[in-house]
Amino acid sequence: MKLKAALLLAAMPLFVAPAYAQNATSTPPAGSAPEASATPSTIASAEAEQNATAAGDIIVTAQRRSESLQRVPVSLTALSAETLTSRNLNDLTQISRAAPTLQVGIDNTFSVRGVGTLAFAGTIDSSVATAIDEVNLGRPILNTPLLNDLTRVEVLNGPQGLLFGKNASAGLINIVTARPVLGVVSSATDVEFASRATPGVRRTAPGIIARETLNIPVSATSALRLNMLYSYQEPGTTYVGTPRNGTRHDLNARSFSLKGKYFWQATDALSFYLIGDYNESHGIAGIADVTYRQVSPTSLNNGPLAADGIVAGPNNLKFGGDGDQYRDLATGGAQAKATYSFASGWELSNLFAWRYYKQDQNFDTDYLSANGLNRNESHAKYNQYSNELRLALPSSGRLSGQAGLYYFQSDLSLRRNLGGNSYTPDFVAAGSPFCVGAIVGTTPRCTVSNVSQIGSDANYVLRTKSYAAFGQLTYTIATGLTAFAGGRVTRDDIDFTTAQNQLNYFSALGGPRGTFSASYGNTDFSWKAGAQYQATPTIMAYGFYGRGYKGPGFNDSFPTATSNVIVRGETSNTGEIGVKTSFLDRRLTVNVSAFYTKFSNFQVQAFNPVTVSFLVQNAAKVKSKGVEVAVGLRPFAGFSINESASFLSSKFDSFAGAQCYPTQTTRGCSATVQTFDASGLRLPAAPAFTSSFQAMYEVPTEGPVAPFIEGNWYHRSSINYVVSQAPGATFNAVDIFGASVGAKVGKALRLALFCKNCTNKITPTAIGVDSGDANARNARGQATPMLSYTQQFGLDSVRTIGLSAQFRF
Repeated sequence: MKLKAALLLAAMPLFVAPAYAQNATSTPPAGSAPEASATPSTIASAEAEQNATAAGDIIVTAQRRSESLQRVPVSLTALSAETLTSRNLNDLTQISRAAPTLQVGIDNTFSVRGVGTLAFAGTIDSSVATAIDEVNLGRPILNTPLLNDLTRVEVLNGPQGLLFGKNASAGLINIVTARPVLGVVSSATDVEFASRATPGVRRTAPGIIARETLNIPVSATSALRLNMLYSYQEPGTTYVGTPRNGTRHDLNARSFSLKGKYFWQATDALSFYLIGDYNESHGIAGIADVTYRQVSPTSLNNGPLAADGIVAGPNNLKFGGDGDQYRDLATGGAQAKATYSFASGWELSNLFAWRYYKQDQNFDTDYLSANGLNRNESHAKYNQYSNELRLALPSSGRLSGQAGLYYFQSDLSLRRNLGGNSYTPDFVAAGSPFCVGAIVGTTPRCTVSNVSQIGSDANYVLRTKSYAAFGQLTYTIATGLTAFAGGRVTRDDIDFTTAQNQLNYFSALGGPRGTFSASYGNTDFSWKAGAQYQATPTIMAYGFYGRGYKGPGFNDSFPTATSNVIVRGETSNTGEIGVKTSFLDRRLTVNVSAFYTKFSNFQVQAFNPVTVSFLVQNAAKVKSKGVEVAVGLRPFAGFSINESASFLSSKFDSFAGAQCYPTQTTRGCSATVQTFDASGLRLPAAPAFTSSFQAMYEVPTEGPVAPFIEGNWYHRSSINYVVSQAPGATFNAVDIFGASVGAKVGKALRLALFCKNCTNKITPTAIGVDSGDANARNARGQATPMLSYTQQFGLDSVRTIGLSAQFRF
């Protein structure tokens, strides 16, 4: 791997193009340039973007203002709408194929520079934040089902919480959608038909995505933009189970979205921008496609596996199930932004937003047609409200910058129930002593009716309030030399109440029965200071040091009645230097950055042998360091090549509570010692080397038809998906290839035949130790842990072949 990485780095200047800017000559969405906002500052931004694009650059909003990517002192990957279209990237989980610093983990969570959320509880925020049109999303699940009508997606590396709301201690995904355009009537229709490979079975797995965008002038000073989307996707995994009577099996993914955006230029100085949307998604595909990768010879799973005709293995894409399998999610909200631009160049804006989601789901968590753990049911409701008041200084002066006040409030109500019969036959589980489903007092020696042999339940409410004051200023010291500094004071107040294990089980999990509560408050100061030097119009160097912050939370259950369930805020200290350069009349671009980050109070899920349960706690310190390179070349008209690479070392500095994997005898683990110190181990899903390559050639023609051909290559070195580095959770290096060929007909039509993962490299999104086998006990209640593995797949884990068509007028 090291030799391959060295060869790739050495070859980059010969054949690569900017992954930080991706394709700078991208075609904007229909009717999206210039943007509708016509205040003096936004007119200047639109003009700057047009000029920069003409010069082979791209405009980003990584610092909440429009500026050239080549002049912003931040490491990021900016993917334009054209880049997303050319590689058929339809959702955020697919963005990692074009952004090497971004990885997708368990439950479709994200990590940046090897660091993400290692605590899978609704009571903990994500370390990698997401913002859509300047609004920070308090939960990743608020992401819309599929990307639609975008200007670009920016992956910002490292802490970004200073200017983007809250909780971005590891990185940020910034989504910018196209805005309404004044005086333009336009339509954009995009349709994609595809079929996925289904290894091990003979069946088709079709998919369709249909998008429509309308831009409609309402008056001379206002416009409306409407977005509609429908999607149906069948996964590469195959269900071979036997459902019980009355169960619901909603396996294929379906979604639809509606969004309306209205812009009104009330006066030359005052403008209003309103957005409202509603989104639904159904089905477990791409979310809970879990199969058995390796099973212990003594596992209770072997019998049900054989009954379903499933052979565990790396290429096993079959799963069973006899319980309910469904997932219903509705998200949406509204936001309103008012902007007033003073004649002096100052700008005052206020952005209010409301976002919500409602989720109902159940997964048959044993993934087999027998009742091992058939019920993993949850029902959640979430609402968040935020308001940001921001004052921006004129960008033309010696001193520029912005300052503001931020308020955030969220309420999460969640009810969950986990239960199963550990493969005990129904006729046995119905009698003494199990009494599952019995009527109280009628069955001999059964005085209590248990809902299942093993299980737990919880009904909790989490309330969060956050207040912040922030500011960042830039001062021009001399020609080309500027210094910048900023700070953010944040106050978090959180409250948690839960009623747990109110139902009866033969063996209860997750702590005692009762109602418990906790509250916590914390004030934090995060900051950033640095400088940049524009040595020439095309060479810029920068450096900074700063502190990031992610707010506190709670463990999502009380393992004992007196447990301290508070999880303190997570902090990160980062130093970064970089250089951004352009040569040969901007046909060659080379961007390099190096960073060093240390996380303290890292929030992580760990096993507690005293309470025999998993706890979310501040259990670790983490060190992440590396180098990121992006080089670009456009040697002649119509031809561009994109390449970016990440060299990464992301390890635990300390983690005394890491859980041993079953049968582990290293690092002090044994049959009686179940935890160890994970110091020095690499973080899950943190590859040492990742690269993304794309080449595209549009054949110059004099007629209206312009043929094109495109190819892409994603490489990732080996990773291990679990903290303990259990040997079966290692996945070797992968090389994934994609390609498309097609033609543009004038400005109205684009047709392309494409394949993603063309060689059908079966790639899981996660591998985990099977918790049932890991915590198995014999009839006498003695621990008999076994080592088995499950794997999770996404929609892009197999080959996809399809046809896309775009119509514009």
